[in-house]
Amino acid sequence: MTSDQTLALEPDQERALQTLMRRYRGRGQSALLPMLHEVQAITGWVDEPTARAVAHTLGIPEIEVHNVLTFYTLFYTEPVGKRVIRVCNDIACVLAGNGELIQRLAEELGVDPETGGTSADSRFTLELHPCLGHCERAPFLMLDEEPMGPVAPDQVPDLLGGVS
Repeated sequence: MTSDQTLALEPDQERALQTLMRRYRGRGQSALLPMLHEVQAITGWVDEPTARAVAHTLGIPEIEVHNVLTFYTLFYTEPVGKRVIRVCNDIACVLAGNGELIQRLAEELGVDPETGGTSADSRFTLELHPCLGHCERAPFLMLDEEPMGPVAPDQVPDLLGGVS
């Protein structure tokens, strides 16, 4: 994990995390993925101190948590926006015009269309993914866990404006 930032938790997040830690205590390796998903749902991303706490809670080596966090692209080890937009960047979506969609999203969010990034207000993170498995709905994106497609560039303002 590369971020030197740490989580700044609200009191309700802190309570939820402590409850989660008690629920998963001693459950071992098989509970790692579900626990990390729940941690990230509470906090938005997983910093190093939290990753260490997960390892300690489950009774597994810290390197196991690190390996999972760095292998799976849907786990974040650095801060991301409140909402994450994942745009498919595979051949079917490219042929369906995702370049214009990515350009419009990047312009609206003020991020680089080649690499994505997080908007200055931290409301959104734009990510480009090689395949999201919905070629029949190209150009395709996911807003958090919600699949959307086909999405046209002129839908971007409504898409972003309708999201809190």
